[in-house]
Amino acid sequence: MLLVGCYYQSPTVDWQVVGTEKTVGISGIAALDKTHFLVVHDNKKAHEPRVSLLSWSQDTPPHLQDMTGCRLPFTIDLEGIVALPSVPNTFLLLESQGRLTRIRVNGKQCDVLAQFALPNATAHSNIESVAIFQGAVHTVLVWAERGDDERPAQVSWGTLDVQNNHVSLSENTMAFFAPYPNAHRRSISDMAIDEQGQLWVSAVSDPGDNGVFHSALYNLGQFVEDKAGEHWVVHDAWPIAAQYDNVKIEGLTFVGGRLLMGTDDENFGSKVAVATSARLSF
Repeated sequence: MLLVGCYYQSPTVDWQVVGTEKTVGISGIAALDKTHFLVVHDNKKAHEPRVSLLSWSQDTPPHLQDMTGCRLPFTIDLEGIVALPSVPNTFLLLESQGRLTRIRVNGKQCDVLAQFALPNATAHSNIESVAIFQGAVHTVLVWAERGDDERPAQVSWGTLDVQNNHVSLSENTMAFFAPYPNAHRRSISDMAIDEQGQLWVSAVSDPGDNGVFHSALYNLGQFVEDKAGEHWVVHDAWPIAAQYDNVKIEGLTFVGGRLLMGTDDENFGSKVAVATSARLSF
């Protein structure tokens, strides 16, 4: 069930500027700890940053440092990042065509441990989001084709073999066509899973490098566990949980029970904020 035409303006959030250059746009974010984060950038030129370290807390403004010691194989269009919950300081970086790069971080340096592909990725894929649900037995990796004005986003998931860097694709998928924004639409620009297994996603309007941008948050469903394993339970309605104008949210991550948001505002740089809304519960 889609709630088409509903409108909800979120309370004002404290957006803080990370940078004003196009190359510092945040296309994914993951927590190292409560005040330090890895962010990825969807830059395409060889000299432009791919991974940066973001320091940010309630007491200090955001500070971004390019991780020049992170020697990645040449990557194009990094769109997501997620921490491996069972392996300290280890992350998966996602490219839009579905290649994953596994890295281990040590200070401002990182080691590349492996590269592998999502099982349903193709040369035409446009995947902008990745998240992880850690069950008692299995690690479930979740990702989505972003969608556009004509096609819904397509959510996929599968069991991640953490030791062997392999994803076994589930037969189940889910389509999501965001009610808002309803022009220049990307129905899923990023995703994050809270401690209860709820899947939160951002949807955005992206008309071009100069905007005007719009974003919204949705709760699509929940990953739950029983004796048979992990299961996806979709919600029967997707009302707008929060709405933000003049920003394009492409990074979501949970830390300390809070949902952190990062933006890729193209020619206007990037910002970060903590999501606040009466309709958000996690």
